[in-house]
Amino acid sequence: MEKQEDDFRRSLDYVKNWPQGPRDDFVLHALDCSAIVAITDTRGRILSVNSRFEEISGYTRDELIGNDHRMLRSGQHDRKFFREMYRTIASGHVWHGEICNRRRDGSLYWVDTTIVPHISESGKVTSYVAIRFDITARKQAENHLKSSRQKLQNAVNTDFLTKISNRLHFSHTLRKTLRKSTAAHICLALLDIDTFKTINDTSGHDSGDRLLRKVAEKLQPFQSNSCFIARIGGDEFAILMTGDCPTLFEKTLREIHEQMRFSFRNRTMTHACTVSIGYVRVLLVDAREKALLKCADLALYAAKTSGRNRIREYHPVMEEKLDHAARLRRRVQTGLRNQSIAVFYQPIFSLSTPGNISFEALLHWDHPQHRVLSPQHFPEVFEDPRLTLTLNTFVTRQVMQDMRKLREQNIRFERIAINITSCDFEGSDFFRKVALLAEEMNIPLTSLALEITENIFSRPHHRQIEQELDTLHRQGIQISLDDFGTGFASLTHLKTITFDAVKINRAFVAGLERHGTDAAIIRGVIDIVHSLGRKVVAEGIGNATQIRALLEMECDFVQGDFLCEAVPVMDIPAALEKIRYQALLSPVAGPA
Repeated sequence: MEKQEDDFRRSLDYVKNWPQGPRDDFVLHALDCSAIVAITDTRGRILSVNSRFEEISGYTRDELIGNDHRMLRSGQHDRKFFREMYRTIASGHVWHGEICNRRRDGSLYWVDTTIVPHISESGKVTSYVAIRFDITARKQAENHLKSSRQKLQNAVNTDFLTKISNRLHFSHTLRKTLRKSTAAHICLALLDIDTFKTINDTSGHDSGDRLLRKVAEKLQPFQSNSCFIARIGGDEFAILMTGDCPTLFEKTLREIHEQMRFSFRNRTMTHACTVSIGYVRVLLVDAREKALLKCADLALYAAKTSGRNRIREYHPVMEEKLDHAARLRRRVQTGLRNQSIAVFYQPIFSLSTPGNISFEALLHWDHPQHRVLSPQHFPEVFEDPRLTLTLNTFVTRQVMQDMRKLREQNIRFERIAINITSCDFEGSDFFRKVALLAEEMNIPLTSLALEITENIFSRPHHRQIEQELDTLHRQGIQISLDDFGTGFASLTHLKTITFDAVKINRAFVAGLERHGTDAAIIRGVIDIVHSLGRKVVAEGIGNATQIRALLEMECDFVQGDFLCEAVPVMDIPAALEKIRYQALLSPVAGPA
């Protein structure tokens, strides 16, 4: 570095030692060959230009001299740019920068510019000399590189399917917002399409993709400087908002929720599209990335589990419920290992043939802190599909083992019913698993019944479930529709689903004596089911009056604690004696 400075000083001294005339001529010649030179007065009028100026601008010397230098302005620079430049040179200082000018033909060119003020002996600026170098090629290369980088950045940040921001861009934006935003409040919302899996599974991935694009299209008008929207995976979208008025967050989310209610048509059917939204809003100074994501996810989970098609704001109790459910699931897994979870059996009593007995297998948990609990006391466990499948598999195997014990004891029964869920039908081998287990236990499939709720037919893979049930029924397994009247499209299922019996929900039976409406509903269900050649079971029987009423309506079977509570397999013989004993003393024994 020092050597270069020494060489420069020697060269400068060498030039300075030239005779005055030759030195001026040479410098001017060198400038004219390599630089674009112009002289203007203090008002910006062009006084002189060299040939390189004419060449690059496209104007002749006669067209330039006497005109204002503003004739070359391109419009690429704002007033502030020129104001700062003029302030610098007017104060007698040299200005250096890059300027974009416009040629005579309208095209643009860039010049690296140095403007040197000429100061008179009195200290007043009298004119300016501008020395420029053409850097158009360099600027074009820079702009091309910048454009390429921008295109690459856009590709990296954009979801390929919906053309809105993706998860990566969302993560970067969230972190940047937490670091730099000056807003007082922040809101993170997660949106999930309620009908996506149904459409995807029943109508194909093309329809699912069209639905995602439709949702993204409806979300885009809400995008703004204070509202960032991205698809962060599957059918889930994130909405990140900032502002000083937190009530506006909920207003925006309500508007979005309303926009997401629309009909989606594919080749075979029309779907009603809805979404669930969970959100959290906090002071920006208190916001943390992981906490925001966790709280919004908990709120979304609450929106989905409380019926979907709704908005839920995060509340700490949601986390408490989730922790409680997690602890409960761990305890149930422990209960399976230590055998405190067992299968009990409740008799199903025939009103027309008292000796005709079936059973329903019910899961019971000998809880360490409570009495024996039935599944309705720990419903959170069944929100975990894997654990639900584990429990159902345990029940099925246990029932078949107990069937063998009962037959070895010559205890007669028609069937034992097992409650199953949509989790059992994940995949397509439920029938095979049941058939192999029955063969292993030497149990005829005709002694098995399956109780299903109508809600499983609202699941995405309901057609597969219907096919599996049809296969099971053809092999002699009885199918019962449990909790009839409380599910989805009950009468439709009577027409489309293979079944042998309908179980009337205990809520209708409980109101049998008090409400004429419940009695009318039960009577109507019995008439409809009988007209289809099927049977009716009334569960939750609480007294003899209910049995008499059901007898008059010609109900086929009854079940409830009034007749017999659910008991372990070893207590079934005593339970059967109890049923016979009650049947003998009951006022309904004669008509039965």
